[in-house]
Amino acid sequence: MSNIKSKAMLVNLTTSHWTAKKFDAKVTKEIDETHGSENSGRFNKTLIISDLLSDISSCIGKARTYHYKVTMAWDDAGPRLLPVTNYFDYTKKMEEFQIEHKDLVRKFLKEYPSLKENARQRLNTLFNEVDYPDEQTLALKFNLSYKITLIADEDDLRISLSEDEIKEIKKNIQSSLSDRINNAKNSIVERAETAIRAMHEKLIDNSATFRDSLVGNVISLAELMPAMNFDDDKQFDWLEKKLMKFNIDPVKLRKNMDLRNKTAKKAKKLLKKIEAIHYGEKPVEYIEPKKTKKEKKEKKGKKNKNKKTKRIKK
Repeated sequence: MSNIKSKAMLVNLTTSHWTAKKFDAKVTKEIDETHGSENSGRFNKTLIISDLLSDISSCIGKARTYHYKVTMAWDDAGPRLLPVTNYFDYTKKMEEFQIEHKDLVRKFLKEYPSLKENARQRLNTLFNEVDYPDEQTLALKFNLSYKITLIADEDDLRISLSEDEIKEIKKNIQSSLSDRINNAKNSIVERAETAIRAMHEKLIDNSATFRDSLVGNVISLAELMPAMNFDDDKQFDWLEKKLMKFNIDPVKLRKNMDLRNKTAKKAKKLLKKIEAIHYGEKPVEYIEPKKTKKEKKEKKGKKNKNKKTKRIKK
């Protein structure tokens, strides 16, 4: 287990933003009374209308998308596994998102007083001063941050218990780590399955249109896999090579029906192998590729050579 400590770390991304929405119980009740209805819905006021709020939300969305793309599932509580080889790229990219986010929030806070006055006129009697936080409080509602921590294993246990109790706790920690590592691996297999299934479903229908990202999603995952192979798993090597075989020009796939059909069949074949792992609830294992005729011939030649050597020795 100590191997993973030197090849990966944990990263937790935290985001928050002000939605500028507020539930109005009074208006909700008035609507029910007007229409003679009961619990017909909830009336939410739009407190502020600003493109900057949309831009802030978009920035957070981009950061989260990148975060999930380059990390692996680890803990339901939030932290995800970040390969050490991705550390500098990750921190650089996240810092870019943070700078963009900070700049957008600064601009929004600067415009907030005037936006609030616009809302006073727009909402008329629906306007309520209590709905609007002061600028200092509002600034605290926006957040885009991340925290990186090291992975703890059974060797990090430092408590005063009997030797047997410590052994039992270490055993449980080791078992938990094994489960999390397998979950992390299986999350990559699941992402590969999703990308290949999407490719097969689009290509099998010759009339279906598709974006370049159909191929891009497969290749970007394949390019990330070496960094995510923190325990030198042969499964990842095998899957990476299989995925890279789909590095085909999307334009050619659209124009060449023969190439499109062949690629669809190849995707279907790989999908079955991935599904055998995912839905069969088997551990992520290395699937031995079939040997080529040349490899079989070379192996046979080596066996014959070894037999001759043994005869000479005798």
